[in-house]
Amino acid sequence: MTNTREAQSALTGITAFLTTSLPADRALGARLKFVYPATGVVFIDGRKLPHVVHNRDEAADCTVEIDPVLHLKLLNGEMDQGLAFRQGHMRISGDVAIAVRLSPLLRASGNAGGR
Repeated sequence: MTNTREAQSALTGITAFLTTSLPADRALGARLKFVYPATGVVFIDGRKLPHVVHNRDEAADCTVEIDPVLHLKLLNGEMDQGLAFRQGHMRISGDVAIAVRLSPLLRASGNAGGR
């Protein structure tokens, strides 16, 4: 279980990573929200270019619930996304295809996320 300070630090790191890593020339085409229970959210408005990333809880086309420390590991390429999903470490609701489209965008920008 992640402690509060570690979770908040991961939330800040995820927000910064996504803000700087999403490409300016390719849109996600939807709104994606990551929910970190008892910690907060990271919201990506991928309908806009450049993408807008913030921590306000808004309606999304796809929502992923995950531990923030685990999510940061996934973004840094330290853990396999498919394995984390199969092991039940994340829950996805809404249009799952939106979450799937995020990894190629991060790879296209040259960052480790999704590798």
